[in-house]
Amino acid sequence: MPAFRIVAQGPVTVTAQLKPRRTAKPLTVGDRFKLELTVAHHRELNATGPFPDSLGSFLVLDDKPVTRYKGDTVIEVHELEMAAFAPGELALPRFFVTFQDSGEVRAVQTESLGVQIQSVLPEKMEDVNDLKPQIQFPNLMPLWIALGIVGAALLAFLAYRFRRFFMRHRLWAAPLPEPWEEALAALEQVPAREWLGAGQVKRYYYAVSEILKRYLTRRFGFPAIDQTTSEIVLDLKRARVELRDDFIGFFRRADMVKYAKLVPDMVEMEGVIPAARDLVERTTPKPEVEEKSGPAVQ
Repeated sequence: MPAFRIVAQGPVTVTAQLKPRRTAKPLTVGDRFKLELTVAHHRELNATGPFPDSLGSFLVLDDKPVTRYKGDTVIEVHELEMAAFAPGELALPRFFVTFQDSGEVRAVQTESLGVQIQSVLPEKMEDVNDLKPQIQFPNLMPLWIALGIVGAALLAFLAYRFRRFFMRHRLWAAPLPEPWEEALAALEQVPAREWLGAGQVKRYYYAVSEILKRYLTRRFGFPAIDQTTSEIVLDLKRARVELRDDFIGFFRRADMVKYAKLVPDMVEMEGVIPAARDLVERTTPKPEVEEKSGPAVQ
């Protein structure tokens, strides 16, 4: 599995819910049940999945995906038919959806859901087989088999723990850059000439808007990346963000392009990235200058 960074918020969302069964009977080992996964993202963003990290005591027997569109948002609904082969209070596996963001692979995951699975064996079960004749010599085969099973289970557990440690170390070893550094680097990577030359104006404005939303999310601590422009306006005013009027004007102009089919002239479009860069640079924290005390006057 490729390395990716798991994020709590982003341009992709994935949710999971158990679908109700037609019968009131409890689930038993081998019974089929349905899990519905819903993935939502912008139609121009490539997302991969959902896929489980490890199925554990479950099997996925069938997957029936359905895709629909809501404006510029793609909604993929996966109806998974599953079954469990172990009894008890089990936790369903988490499912991941990966996507490219700011030059790296990131992922969102579903919440952990629990399901109760009952055994198919009766509570009291007696052996009805005939008694076999007693073995007259020491038979160590069952002992060796038991030791082999225990050893294999121990090795599998150690390999699992090592893999989890290795993946966590790879994912989190490198710290995130500062919000303003990340935003400025992302703006440099936007292929403005290519998109504008191909007439992809909405895609161009959407990409720059998302970079600024992520910057506001990390810089000022409110979830701009998941908010509408009206919600961002309220939080900008509530947080008393410097240059909030300039940010508001930028997002409202971008909404006109994305949703009202406005096509600005080329001069204005080419100035979008410099304007976004200016907003980031002007709201970047200024380094504190230490005052140097001069020699005392005699």
